[in-house]
Amino acid sequence: MKTKITLSGEVASGKSTIGRLLAEKLNYDFVSLGTIIRARAQQEGIHITEFQKRCKENVSIDKEIDAEFGSFCNEKDQLVVDYRMGFRFVRNALHVYLKISEEDALERLKAANRPDENFETVRERNESFKSQFLNAYQIDYTDECHYDLVINVIN
Repeated sequence: MKTKITLSGEVASGKSTIGRLLAEKLNYDFVSLGTIIRARAQQEGIHITEFQKRCKENVSIDKEIDAEFGSFCNEKDQLVVDYRMGFRFVRNALHVYLKISEEDALERLKAANRPDENFETVRERNESFKSQFLNAYQIDYTDECHYDLVINVIN
């Protein structure tokens, strides 16, 4: 029996929101790589986009983070994981991809009062994540073949 659920998807697809709700409903723990990355960026005194750029330029940073986070997740059971590359690093899990259009993603960001996000930044972040993982692992995380379940998220 699978004891974990990984949630992947593009910017504003609802990974964290759905993850928290699902974890609460199932009485599982919820963890998010994004939260860890944001904390690390803040610790280094840089914005998350700058940290993401560093990871893209220095693949070893990405691989170190993925190895640590994957290991952490694999030591646990009853876990919902917000992690774009969860399908590759988290064992014994149901891997779910949340698919959203850029237009719906932007509407969700506006509703969440994130005025610093616009159509260009959403597209830029999505392309950056995609190329980051292609560069590090030669894997397109948006390829639906990696997932047990694909859910179309509509605003």
